Amino acid sequence: MNLIQEFLIGVRFVGLKATLQTMLYSRYRDQVDKKFSSPKVVSTGVRPEEITGVQSFHNGAYFSFNHGIRLEVAFLSENSVRLTWSPGQAAPKYAVGGDETIALRVEMDETEPGYRLSTGSLAVMVHPDGSISYHHSDIQIRQDQPPVYQAPAWSAESPLSDEAVIYGLGEQTSLNLRPGSYHLWNTDPSGSYGPGDEPVYVNIPVYYCQQSAGSYLVFYENSFEAQAEFDASARIRFNGGALRMYLFSGELPMAMMEYTRLTGRAGLPPKWALGFHQCRWGYRTAEEVRRVLDGFKEHNLPLDAFHFDIDYMDGYRVFTVDEERFARFDDLLADMNREGVHPVVIIDPGVKIDPDYGVYSEGMQGDHFVKLPDGKPYRGLVWPGWVHFPDFTKPETRRWWGSYYQRFIEDGVAGFWHDMNEPTSFSAWGESNLSRKTVFSFEGREGTLDEAHNLYGLQMNAAAHNALRILRPDSRPWLLTRSGWAGLQRYAWKWTGDTESTWAALKMTISTVLGLGISGIPYSGSDIGGFSGNPDAELYTRWFQMSALMAFFRNHAAIHSERGEPWQYGFAATEICREMLYLRKKLMPYIYSLAFESFDTGAPLARPLIWADPKDLRLWELDDAYLLGSDILVAPVLEAGAEAREVFLPEGTWYHYWDDEVFTGGQKVTVAAPLTQIPFFFRGGSIVPMQEEDQIALHIFIPQEEGETSSTFYQDAGDGYGSFRSELHILSLRKNRLFIQKRVEGTYSGVDKYRLEIHGAKPVSIRVDEKNADWTSQGLQVEPFENLKIILE
Repeated sequence: MNLIQEFLIGVRFVGLKATLQTMLYSRYRDQVDKKFSSPKVVSTGVRPEEITGVQSFHNGAYFSFNHGIRLEVAFLSENSVRLTWSPGQAAPKYAVGGDETIALRVEMDETEPGYRLSTGSLAVMVHPDGSISYHHSDIQIRQDQPPVYQAPAWSAESPLSDEAVIYGLGEQTSLNLRPGSYHLWNTDPSGSYGPGDEPVYVNIPVYYCQQSAGSYLVFYENSFEAQAEFDASARIRFNGGALRMYLFSGELPMAMMEYTRLTGRAGLPPKWALGFHQCRWGYRTAEEVRRVLDGFKEHNLPLDAFHFDIDYMDGYRVFTVDEERFARFDDLLADMNREGVHPVVIIDPGVKIDPDYGVYSEGMQGDHFVKLPDGKPYRGLVWPGWVHFPDFTKPETRRWWGSYYQRFIEDGVAGFWHDMNEPTSFSAWGESNLSRKTVFSFEGREGTLDEAHNLYGLQMNAAAHNALRILRPDSRPWLLTRSGWAGLQRYAWKWTGDTESTWAALKMTISTVLGLGISGIPYSGSDIGGFSGNPDAELYTRWFQMSALMAFFRNHAAIHSERGEPWQYGFAATEICREMLYLRKKLMPYIYSLAFESFDTGAPLARPLIWADPKDLRLWELDDAYLLGSDILVAPVLEAGAEAREVFLPEGTWYHYWDDEVFTGGQKVTVAAPLTQIPFFFRGGSIVPMQEEDQIALHIFIPQEEGETSSTFYQDAGDGYGSFRSELHILSLRKNRLFIQKRVEGTYSGVDKYRLEIHGAKPVSIRVDEKNADWTSQGLQVEPFENLKIILE
């Protein structure tokens, strides 16, 4: 994109005056860079060549090399290990929020090529030249070349097998990242992006390598700007800091369990957050908001949350409300809450420079803003005009910032949406962020933007999350964010930002959401129809269908786009959207159970097809379908005018939702896909809970092959931290005999009656807890049970 195109886009989004101001900001930033620049010193790269000392400790060892290079090897579990190369400043403990180590003892032996450290099935070989090899069950899964230190930067390289595929790195636009080159620097793509437009908002140096000879996940705990490349080898270079790497061996579910044990797991969300959210940049008054809310009621479209974009603020000043256009804001929120619509307000980090504005004056008095090297607050440019940015690497600032959420909580706000937190500053040229010379506290040790930039959104979300836990201790916090880093899942959900309104972007969304999930962020989704364009009714409808079967389900668009409420696309589209909204409610017991699984194991809700069968190479690069949990496979329609959809099904038995047709997996199948239907399938062997009016139906999908499977049904009050009930349903099929055992954990009362429905076979007889029961065409109504025995035809 050239400067003229960027200028025109800027005018479109922020207006001519603000666009001209961006020129002043760009000049100011460049002057800051020049004023505080220091002579560039090019150092000679060195690498370890000889071990000069070894010191063991209970779960690892320290190694000294020539050139003052040191290596720490520390095992965290039987399948995970941490390696730290220094010199270089260790990262602050912002990403690591879980359990870093467990009690275990490591065996270390001196061998001919160096030293072997092992525990359980994972072994690490440290060679005299600084190369490292990793073995899982005596099979080498990875080989690191000796790293290179060129002060202050570290570079690392590891050869890749020919078949290896790479997933992750946070928010990317493709699923398999190999081959490719990736700039790990959180970036606002200036209002619109599509396939190949990286970098965007969340870049995390974590990736999963899928290969036959032992797969593994790698995480570099280093937030400095980095460049990652994948071709014949995996290469990464960080512009500063220590080179700290974690390796987790095993198939993807196990590796992610270990990774999220380290970086933390998402808490259970309030149940309403899994419903449908409506938003638009450009709802300018309270009256307009009420008209939109009335439109949802008039069209019988269930609505669970409504998001207020920046329009509600007084001159875009954060933590304010425009008292003219949104007079009696608290009454509007109270009415929404009575209707079961949960209000969410947007919060940006930039604080307007205005002596008469309380947030600004208190921020100045409390020394809460990012500084220049001479101690003056740094100036940026965003929606309110000239601003200062809070320094979220300072604990006092996090507490100060968090205190402002109280006003909105008292008014009835249910959730908060964090935007512009890369952080972004509008710029006419160069990077749309702060000067590289800005200074951050880093808990008192100080650092610059090079290290703080990627952490900014993470720490903003940490400030808000911690405040909400204090201000509203009996409710689960709900935050949505545009930017963040490793560990973000502990605090917030993620949406994919300003996607373009194209069919290519619709398909891209699958890869982006799956990559975020593999990077530890289980809750994400896109703006339905795309943010920055005018989708036609067909594209909007197909996007709506897919979003209804993802974790985050929101309708949103830019101010310059045409109105995007479902009824704006005509009667047929409205009917389809209504059906998908009610389908979402029907599947809510299953989706909420997935939320519990994520809380318990770190698994994302949307998963790549390799989750079902990692040994099947045919699944490794499939990016046009995904799993919702383990029991539903979703195959969105991704082409205009399509009336059918070809989809590759993993091994096993699969039931098409719309007609109950049974398919054998391990092959491509073609199913009808009229505009009224999105193809999706239930796994044979699953027991899926569904909401049917005032009761729960357990849908039992009979597998074609004998064996044992399990499914979980989780229940609680939908918010808070009270009692819960988790039911593990174990299904066994032996010839024509079906056995279901139920194991219950927790004391929540839950539902008192189920309807059972069997798919794929007809019951001849059934016994519930050793008592005979009668099966009808409507299934079977049963009280809570412990054992079912069913004889099938």
